[in-house]
Amino acid sequence: MEPGPRRLSAAGVAWDAWRTTRGGPAAVAARQEARLDALVAHARSASRFYAEHYRDVPEGPPGPAGLASLPPVRKPQLMARFDDWVTDPEASRDAVAGFVADPEAVGTDFLGRYVVFTTSGSTGTPAVLVQDRDAVAVMTGLAYARSAGVLPPRLLGQVLARGARQAAVFAGGGHFLAATMFERRLRARPLRRRIARWFSVLEPLPRLVAELNAFQPVLLGTYASALAVLAEEQEAGRLRIRPLVVASGGELLSAAVRRRAEAAFGAVVVESYSASEATPLALPCRRGVLHVNSDWFLLEPVDAAGRPVPPGRRSDSVLVTNLANRVQPVIRYELGDSVVLGADPCACGSPLPTIRVEGRTDEILRVAGDGGGEVVLLPMAVSTVVEETPGVLRHQVLQTGPAALAVRLEETPGADRDEVWSRVRARLGLFLREQGAGGVAVERAGEPPRPDPRSGKLRHVLGPPPG
Repeated sequence: MEPGPRRLSAAGVAWDAWRTTRGGPAAVAARQEARLDALVAHARSASRFYAEHYRDVPEGPPGPAGLASLPPVRKPQLMARFDDWVTDPEASRDAVAGFVADPEAVGTDFLGRYVVFTTSGSTGTPAVLVQDRDAVAVMTGLAYARSAGVLPPRLLGQVLARGARQAAVFAGGGHFLAATMFERRLRARPLRRRIARWFSVLEPLPRLVAELNAFQPVLLGTYASALAVLAEEQEAGRLRIRPLVVASGGELLSAAVRRRAEAAFGAVVVESYSASEATPLALPCRRGVLHVNSDWFLLEPVDAAGRPVPPGRRSDSVLVTNLANRVQPVIRYELGDSVVLGADPCACGSPLPTIRVEGRTDEILRVAGDGGGEVVLLPMAVSTVVEETPGVLRHQVLQTGPAALAVRLEETPGADRDEVWSRVRARLGLFLREQGAGGVAVERAGEPPRPDPRSGKLRHVLGPPPG
């Protein structure tokens, strides 16, 4: 049974988001309070996990000021109690696992009413996230309301005049956030397939470049690491595209990569901040500054001990609360990202708080090619090959030499270690041969994956040591 009637529409969310922004800080605060109080009351009554988790917390609406009275939650804790966490018994862990095991189901709705995302486990534990219709309406409505004004009207006209062809260059083959939402939109309106295409980062770079040259996208979306490589290909003259807008997400976009991409493509480069647990967490204003969608998502920067970090200081982690999703409540959920909340209002005039984000920082690998020279391996492609191998719980790939990779593995409970390793080695070997780097040796490391000691996040792909 679906928990509660459908209440929100994308158009309604977009209209309310516009009114909230116009209403200033008071309008944002009012929506935060009402939505948080309703969410916590629902979680207490409908989720066995939260009923136990809040047993010692006084009853009554906490409001944003009382948010800190609610104990935080972490991914391993929730995944271990999945069936107690969800508020719809039909969305059981076994049922969801069967759904995500089917690659043909990407872009379809689980049980006809939920969207499911899987994560890569950058904090050490992969997750399966179930989003209800209200949450999906919020995703879409916020994107409509707060992305529309980022680009100048003249540029929007140029995008439409050139056909608005959209290229999405991301990891496919799984129920990842980008892949699921992209395919879902195409299934909803099949005519979009004429102007929107998916390109996998797992493809060999020369083939990817050739396909993008043939498609000539006007809008290009990809990871920051892929953007850096594509900008290099454009500078070398092998990639010859003229996008008007480039959107980066999923990884930290450095200022250097942004400047390089802007110069190489002559395009406007925009960045967003999202997580499978809550999206879009932050969208840019016309000045390029990220603003938290704080009327629907609460972000709390914290230090290593879980204490609040004031604006202007870098956090060790961040807690997120998704005020929309009722089937799998996310309340003070530790993401692990390091962020800096702005101490001053943005010059654009928005009442929404600003944020700087340190996201995934996996490294581009450059290995020896079969015919001499080097082959570029995108970190998201390497990581996807390993993490999609049955039996892999956590992983880390290290380049130990010009033609050598080592893999740190942690297997799922009950899995045969040697069998899992055999699968990983075979899949990586096939991937490397397809990339033109079949001579690269793949070895199993003797130690398990190691999180970054500063951030606590698990970097999945690490380049060779300096020197």
